[in-house]
Amino acid sequence: MKDIVKGVVYFGVFAIPFIPLIIANTMFFPYITGKNFTFRVIVEVIFAAWIILALYEPRYRPKFSWIAVSFAALLGIMAAANAQGADPHSSFWSNFERMEGYVTLAHTFMYFIVAGSVLITDKLWDRFFNTALLGAVILSLYAFAQLSGNIVINQGGFRLDGTLGNSAYMAIYMLFQICIALWMLLRAKTTGWRMLYGALFLLFVYLLVQTATRGTILGLAGGLGVTTAYIALFSTKYPQVRKIAAGGLLALVLLVGLFIKFKDSAFIQENPYLQRLATISLSEGGVRFKIWDMAYEGFKERPILGWGQGNFNYIFNKNYDPSLYFAESWYDRAHNVVFDWLVAGGMLGALAYFSILFSALYYLIIHPFREKKESFTVIERGVLIGLLAGYTFHNLFVFDNIISYLFYGTILALIHARVSSEMKGVDLAKFDTRVIEQVWTPVVGVVLVAVLYFVNVPGIQAAGDIIDAFSAKSPDMMLAQFEEALDRKSFASQEIREQMTRQAQNLIQNPEVSEELKQKFFSRVEEELLTQIEEKPGDARIHVFISSYYRMMQEGDKAAEQLNIARTLSPLKQQIIFEQGFVELMREDYTKAVAYFKEAYELDTRYTEAAVFYAVGAIYAGQLGVVDSVINTPGLKREFALNDLAVQAAYKLKMYDLLKDIFTERVTVDPQNTQLRVNLAFVLNESGDTAGAIQVLTKAAEDIPSFKSQSEQFIAQLVAGKTPTTPEPEVSVGGQKVQNVEVKKP
Repeated sequence: MKDIVKGVVYFGVFAIPFIPLIIANTMFFPYITGKNFTFRVIVEVIFAAWIILALYEPRYRPKFSWIAVSFAALLGIMAAANAQGADPHSSFWSNFERMEGYVTLAHTFMYFIVAGSVLITDKLWDRFFNTALLGAVILSLYAFAQLSGNIVINQGGFRLDGTLGNSAYMAIYMLFQICIALWMLLRAKTTGWRMLYGALFLLFVYLLVQTATRGTILGLAGGLGVTTAYIALFSTKYPQVRKIAAGGLLALVLLVGLFIKFKDSAFIQENPYLQRLATISLSEGGVRFKIWDMAYEGFKERPILGWGQGNFNYIFNKNYDPSLYFAESWYDRAHNVVFDWLVAGGMLGALAYFSILFSALYYLIIHPFREKKESFTVIERGVLIGLLAGYTFHNLFVFDNIISYLFYGTILALIHARVSSEMKGVDLAKFDTRVIEQVWTPVVGVVLVAVLYFVNVPGIQAAGDIIDAFSAKSPDMMLAQFEEALDRKSFASQEIREQMTRQAQNLIQNPEVSEELKQKFFSRVEEELLTQIEEKPGDARIHVFISSYYRMMQEGDKAAEQLNIARTLSPLKQQIIFEQGFVELMREDYTKAVAYFKEAYELDTRYTEAAVFYAVGAIYAGQLGVVDSVINTPGLKREFALNDLAVQAAYKLKMYDLLKDIFTERVTVDPQNTQLRVNLAFVLNESGDTAGAIQVLTKAAEDIPSFKSQSEQFIAQLVAGKTPTTPEPEVSVGGQKVQNVEVKKP
């Protein structure tokens, strides 16, 4: 039995570094869910096996270090913080998109304990780090396939994201791999191994740069600076090493200096990765600074235990700054490790979290001099201190995820394994083999099976159910699949309901679906959305979401009611005020609509979309002078012309001059679009300028030869006094189709 559980523990620990390679396409959020569920399952199994192993052999039992104490304290404090937080369920379980919460924190601690207890020799750690580097090499092959265009970058654009699905996640992964490669390089005994690790070091640096994640790149530069400076200062026993470190530090400073000096050069500006790095400035951090200010306001409200994990959205909504109109609509993180923990756990939670880091630094910086005992060489300490510095700097601008938790836990386990001391009471305890096999093993096995099922199975099944619903062959099968996902009672009910609602919104446009089935689907969606409000009160986003659903269903009163609640929770958010304006457009109360659009516009007049909506609302309300006064610059006029709601409003009042300007601008933007040419001709003909309409169609035939035949047909119809038949445009605002406003040709 002992050999079996020992094999399970080591197999699981050495499987952990391959988790970043997982992409679970059969599950919702494939880059997130597969990795996290795999991590949880492996950790639960190895933790259970480790308990049995530790009962057999004292050397595998937990040992004392202030790192372990600090981590355990964090778990205790966050349990209390989450229990009294704004949304305890989300705090403990998180959701598919993040999969963080207390569950991930607890699993990271369990992994730290197991790894720190069983990887107890340098040989084992070397093997583990080589395994991690092997996983990184495999991931690098995938990354190069993305760079070559053979595999699509998941998040779009040019920023490399590998199998992580997010460039910031890829960046922090590479930061850890760079330091692991450097660690192994400095420990290598032969030239061949040094060359291999050196090549991996350079490879991972290159891939990190390809992510264009500025905070992590700066973290790497700063971390390497700390490492080389520390070694140069304290490696007194190895003069040659000191010289190399000093040279490395000088080279790093010179490289950074040259980059700053030539940041405006063509070489840097024409490279998208270097150009992005060159744009770093305080003004670039404007959004982050405002988010942090919101977080500080939230911390002041709950300074002791905070709001619980994953509850920053309540603070963001309540303290929303209208000048953030151009940023993400719904922030759920402060994107700063200090403020994230102050919000999540208050002062106690933040102190507990940072005490883990301070404990690690204590063992690396102070402990060797205080105890006159070297658990690490100077070079090893330099690498680890630099890594912790770079990781912390990275986290000043983003937040942790399963990858950073995994490797941070690994580094903490390494330090713990080297510096921890035996606890006599624990090590001296003896357990009879028969008792272990006949009592403890069955008990641990039963608990393991229960934990494996309740923590993982419902979520895994629900994540697959959502994908099955997307690929369902019929609406009734789709509904059944969503209902099955909800019946799992997983932690992701909100995400299931939101996806269910989006599919319902698509159904309304499908003429092949019976009204009976539509009504059944819509009623079920409404029931679930109202349940969501009961389960998670006080979240403005949910009320906006359900109001959009009601607006789609032409339920203006219900939509307005939900938006009124949302406004009390987030009074200055333009998106909510826009929705109020759209509801009033649907109800044809144009005076109220323009009042809402004006209110949103005046919160920050730089907001282009707000100006356009205000002008559109003013057209409906008959306040025609507002259009010229608000849309008074070329840029705004173009945005106004490209907005379909503006077309609807202009047709409502038969404002043909305005329509002519709108479609003239649209043709300028998209001259190859024949439909726009026909639309412009239609407007001119409707206004009585048939000759002008014919001229537009003639010019279209000249510019677009393939349109000549159709143009001649339209011209013939105009000459005969007939109106050309053209398709109605599809009109939507903010992703929601405007159902109440009559759509007229063209």
